[in-house]
Amino acid sequence: MIFKKDVLIYGAFTLTCLVTVSLYKSQQVIQEDRAWSFFVTIVLESMGGMYFVSIGQFSESFLQMMFGGVLGQFIDWMSRKNAIIMVTHFNNFSILIATFILLKDSLPSGSHLLYLSIFLCAINRLFLNAEKSIISRDWIVALNHESALARQNATLTGFDQLLNVLSPVVVGTLVTSYGIHQTLTIFAIGSMVSLILKSTFLYFTYNSNSCLQTRRNLKHYKIVAGSDSDLPLLEESHFSEPKHKGVFSTYYRQTTFCASLGMALFYKTVMGFDNLAVGYATTSSNLSIFTIGALKSYGAVAGMAGVISYAFLEKRFGLVRAGYVGLVVQQVFSLLAVTTIWMPGSPFLVGNDVISDGPSMSVFLVAIASSRFGLWCLDMAVTHSMQLHVPESEINTVFGFHMALCQTFSVPKEMLVIVFPEPSHFALYILSSYFCVTLGQYFFYLYARKVKE
Repeated sequence: MIFKKDVLIYGAFTLTCLVTVSLYKSQQVIQEDRAWSFFVTIVLESMGGMYFVSIGQFSESFLQMMFGGVLGQFIDWMSRKNAIIMVTHFNNFSILIATFILLKDSLPSGSHLLYLSIFLCAINRLFLNAEKSIISRDWIVALNHESALARQNATLTGFDQLLNVLSPVVVGTLVTSYGIHQTLTIFAIGSMVSLILKSTFLYFTYNSNSCLQTRRNLKHYKIVAGSDSDLPLLEESHFSEPKHKGVFSTYYRQTTFCASLGMALFYKTVMGFDNLAVGYATTSSNLSIFTIGALKSYGAVAGMAGVISYAFLEKRFGLVRAGYVGLVVQQVFSLLAVTTIWMPGSPFLVGNDVISDGPSMSVFLVAIASSRFGLWCLDMAVTHSMQLHVPESEINTVFGFHMALCQTFSVPKEMLVIVFPEPSHFALYILSSYFCVTLGQYFFYLYARKVKE
C-alpha cells in the first residue's frame, strides 16, 4: 500500500535525481548521468573540448572529497526544515546561474565566466549529493519503520536508475531538435519548476509528519547481540546539539564502519562498466558500439535485479544473508573478469596495437555487467545497515563523509589510466580492482560477524 507521504517523497526524490550534475569525460556512455549532467558535458565539449570537461570533473571530485563530510556535519547541526531549504536552493540556483553564464554567445574558452560556470556545476554536485542524502538516507529513516526500509530503498534506487537510463535519451532529443542554446533555456526554466515542485512536496511531507520535526539520538551501541529492533533511543529534540568531534572520528566510531569502508573500496575498480571499461572495449576489440551499449543496458538491468532481490531476500532471510548473496555473486563474476586477462584476444597477450577476435573482451563485459547484480545487492545491504545503526543526529555527517571517501578511492584509478592509457596496462588495473573488491567484501564479512540476527 502506497501512502500520501510516500507519493510526496518519491516525487521530491525523482525531481532531485533529474537534475544531477556530473561532468564525466566520455561522449558516448556517461556514468551516473542525468539530464543536466549529460547536457553540461555536451556544452563544455562544444566550448573547449575535453580539457574543460576534465577541469569540471576534477572540481567536482575535489569539492566532494574536501567538503562532503563537513557539509553533512553542518546539516546535522541544523533542523531538517532549514537543512532541506538550504540545499535545495543552492542546488537549483547554481544550475540557474550556470545556465545564464553558458547562454552567452561570445563566451571565449579562456573566459573567467566559463570557469565560474564550471565551479557552479561542482557546487551543484556537492549540494545535490547532500539533498539526495537528506531525502533517501535521513527522511526515509524517520518516516518509515525499519521493516519497510528495504522496500523504500529499492523503490528510490529504482527511480534513480530509471532516470539514469532515460535522461540522456531525452537530452539528445532536445539538443537535436532545438540546439544547445534553446535547450539551455529549457533547463533554466526546468530548474525553477523543479524547485517549486520539490519545495511543495517537501513542505507537505514535513508539516504532515511530526517525526521529521524531531531527531532521535541513539546511544553508543555495539551490534554483538540482539536484533535491529532492539536499538535503544534517547529523548527527541528539535535540534541535535553540536558535537565537537571530527568528521572522520564520527564516521570511524560507528558500528557500521567496516561495512561502509568496504563499500567505499568498491569505487577503486575498473570493473564497474563505467567510461573506463567502455573505452577499454572500444580500443581493444572489434565489438560494435551497439553491442557494448546493449551489454551496458544488460548491466543496468542486472543492477536493478540486484536491488529488487535484496528487498525480497532481506525480508525473508535478513540483512546479512541478503548481503552475502550479493557478495558471492559479485565475487564469482569478478573472478571471471580476472580470467579474461589470459583469454585469447586479451591486449595483455596480443599487445597494444593488435586487435584480436578472441572472446576475452566479450566475456569481460558480460562478467562485469553480471557482477552488478551482486554489487547493488551488497550496496543495498550496507546502506540499509547504516540507516538502521547510525544515529539520526549524525546520519548526514556519516553519509556525507562516506560519499567523500568513495570519491577519494575513485579518483586515483582515473588518474592512473590517464597516465598509463595503453590497453595492455588494463590487466594490472583489473587485478588491482579485484584486490580492492575482495578486500571490501572482507570488511563486510568483519562487520557481519558482529551481527546476530
